[in-house]
Amino acid sequence: MSDKVSVIIPCYNQAQYLEETLVSVKNQTHSNWECIIVNDGSTDHSEDIAKRWSQLDSRFIYLVKENGGLSSARNFGLKHANGEFVQLLDSDDLIKPDKFTAQLKDLEESDISISDYFSFIDGTNEPAKHRYLSPFLSEGNYKKEIILDWEYRKSIPCHSVLFNRKLITENNLSFNESLPNHEDWVFWVQLFYYSKSIKNSKNKFALYRIHNRSMSSDFKLMKKGFLQAAKLLQFFFKTENNKVLYDCTKEKYKEIYEKNRVHFFKKMKSRIYSKLVHCYRYVRKN
Repeated sequence: MSDKVSVIIPCYNQAQYLEETLVSVKNQTHSNWECIIVNDGSTDHSEDIAKRWSQLDSRFIYLVKENGGLSSARNFGLKHANGEFVQLLDSDDLIKPDKFTAQLKDLEESDISISDYFSFIDGTNEPAKHRYLSPFLSEGNYKKEIILDWEYRKSIPCHSVLFNRKLITENNLSFNESLPNHEDWVFWVQLFYYSKSIKNSKNKFALYRIHNRSMSSDFKLMKKGFLQAAKLLQFFFKTENNKVLYDCTKEKYKEIYEKNRVHFFKKMKSRIYSKLVHCYRYVRKN
């Protein structure tokens, strides 16, 4: 079989969630995969869990590196990937058993498959809110939409996506390790730019866990990272001589940050606040 999937799981002190995440990989109906667990300098017992899984099933590969952050760990894992396709997965999130089987069918006709997802509160499997990505990324205009609508309307959890590894190997793509945040936005914009087509899988194959460590409240740092990311993308499209996407990135984000920045960041705060309220209500109820 040539349809091997490389799952990249960076892990930093997420031992309490790692086991469940690995189970969700193990339970895939598509069996041709490797799961690369990258220990990014964890000080908890993540190593014990990862080693045990790698001993039980040779498809789990355990790698260790000095702490360098999420982007560094993802890049480290990608360098060791051997599969034709890539599945990024954070160590506290989950994927449904039929994800690979279904999305690999999409990849017979496209470079990237994106599924809808739902979020759930830590400690329960009750869905918090359905997240539909299919209306956000139309298959005919996705290269613009991912620039214009990121964070303002939607963002893409990494485990919603399954993509062909040749997109990163042939175009020398990686996660920017200098950005404090929004490095995933830069990565997706560039990945989508080089893709010939995407496929929206309208089933919800990804499960996003909401807990206190999955939400940032440092809005100044978020704003700084977003501005840096926008500048990087402007430079990227200028280098690519793509005036349409260059102008799209420059003008739209100039409008958001200079003219409507107060409204924009209030909206971001509101999204995070609603998650915190949902968590608080669940804890009080139980």
